[in-house]
Amino acid sequence: MAKNSPEHQIDAPRWRTAAYAISAFAVCSIAAAVKSRGFIESDGATHYLFARHAFEQPIYFLDIWGRPLCTALFAAPAWFGGLLGVRLTSLVVAIACALVATEIARGQGYRWPVLALIFTLGQPLLFLHSFSELTELPFALVVGLAFLSYQRRRWWWMTSMAAIAPLGRPEGFAFLLLAALTLASHRKWRCLLVLPMALIAWSVLGHELVGPSDRHWWLWLADHWPYEAGSEYPRGPLLYFVAVLPVLVGPFAFPAMWIGMWRSLIGAWPLARLRDHRIRVDALIAALPLAILCGHSLLFWLGKLSSSGSLRYLLIVAPLWGCLSARGWEWVFGTMRWPRPLSWAALAVVLPGLVNYCWRILPVRQSESWSEAEHVVDWYQSSPLRKEFPRVMTNHPGIFFYLNANPWDRREVEPWTRQAIDHPPSGVVLIWDPEFSVSNSDPLLVVPLERVIHAGWVNDRAAEWKSNANSPAMPLNQPLIQTSRMWHIFLSPVEKSK
Repeated sequence: MAKNSPEHQIDAPRWRTAAYAISAFAVCSIAAAVKSRGFIESDGATHYLFARHAFEQPIYFLDIWGRPLCTALFAAPAWFGGLLGVRLTSLVVAIACALVATEIARGQGYRWPVLALIFTLGQPLLFLHSFSELTELPFALVVGLAFLSYQRRRWWWMTSMAAIAPLGRPEGFAFLLLAALTLASHRKWRCLLVLPMALIAWSVLGHELVGPSDRHWWLWLADHWPYEAGSEYPRGPLLYFVAVLPVLVGPFAFPAMWIGMWRSLIGAWPLARLRDHRIRVDALIAALPLAILCGHSLLFWLGKLSSSGSLRYLLIVAPLWGCLSARGWEWVFGTMRWPRPLSWAALAVVLPGLVNYCWRILPVRQSESWSEAEHVVDWYQSSPLRKEFPRVMTNHPGIFFYLNANPWDRREVEPWTRQAIDHPPSGVVLIWDPEFSVSNSDPLLVVPLERVIHAGWVNDRAAEWKSNANSPAMPLNQPLIQTSRMWHIFLSPVEKSK
């Protein structure tokens, strides 16, 4: 392309805009990653621990809770770069999601495709996840690449992305089914045969390396899946996700997103127009985020599939949210003939960040629960009890994080299981906390305080005082059963530890 051609004159400023947006986003994300001591969510620490110790304990690559896709992505950065290495990897994934959104918008003929990049990077929740250790952004990138491949009719690429989607998040099973229907409708039978291969490999390796299935190898995933049909979390309002959607897409992009959804869906009417591939893709850009919104709203409202009502669930289609906002924004500015749509878009995604000066969010601070965990670890590492009780049993990821311990290294850790709690092993300090011990997506990990007491564990009230695990205001003679909202330290029964 000639340097002075009209096309070059049009595209160059937009690529400069993209470069400026990516650079500004990266600088802010790196600063937040370095300065944030806390985790956005405690699940992030769990994923980090799995990735950090995956090379020592290869079964972590197959762990259902850890997600093979994310553990594989984060393992090398965690091993060589620690927590910061994982957070920088998430930054790269976030930028990749924005670039995928730009390519989808370009393929659909958007007037200003770079708007999709701006509104993807401008999603407040995506920014927070750009320095996190969670699964949503890697999964969003896989979904985005699968969608881009479908848009370009690259069936093998779409099949590959859809095949590994269940290895990233539970929603991947729904995308796998959708991909199967798509391939069948286009008569891509060879691709259809390849689609389940990643799940088959996961089941076989899990059956051989992690532990056999109670039935057959092809039922290994079902037998080891940590979720239940119901939920340990309380139910929420049906329209909760709709109400908090501005936090996901951005308050100023929120109206544009709905306009973009309307514009994307209206083109598919009458339904006969869906025979056109471009119109079909247009409709799916709106239909997929809408389906995710409705699906998770119903699960949270009904209290099913361990839904905790976390807004981050909707982030799994981040590139498509960015495309919807971009389409709505360009329709408004095109219809009203307003100037400088890119500049106003940049301002729209930057302004919400000013809330940090009124309501401090960044850098992410350590929660009270994690501060307690740090105090307990400091006490334990300097306590003479460590020689007699060299192993720790807990369900709080903060304990493993500050110990820098592999959660399944039997030299330092006794795995948190009901069997071990009901039959106390020797030489173990049990650290019970009022959060992770009683609230978990996996019901098998929920252990009430009463169960620990009934099993005969010895409460060390003096150790609780020294570790600051309890409020100093708590009377020493208060019955233990009445302190279920506080941290507690138990020791293996004396006769078993000698």
